[in-house]
Amino acid sequence: MARSKLSAARKKAESAANNWEMMEAMKLRAISKAMRGEKGNDTRPGRKYVVSMKGGASKGGKGIKLVDKRERSDKRGLERATNKKKNGKKGGLTGSKKRRQHS
Repeated sequence: MARSKLSAARKKAESAANNWEMMEAMKLRAISKAMRGEKGNDTRPGRKYVVSMKGGASKGGKGIKLVDKRERSDKRGLERATNKKKNGKKGGLTGSKKRRQHS
């Protein structure tokens, strides 16, 4: 499977390199895109965090991790913090700051 994908990517790259109508920058971009391949197929779903009830009725399984409330909320907080650091705050002023009239 991996060899066939690699050979297909190599063929695309060679055809782009041999195309005389394309500029050099376009050729490089096409070659790198061909070698990158499709990333969407290889992604695996992440772990699902399940909060167990008091009786312990929920069962763990493949891709499921049993956690308590605190651990789940900590994970969500970490994700929120990393997204905020990466993307920055969206929307600018909010709430009362937005309604306040500045002159």
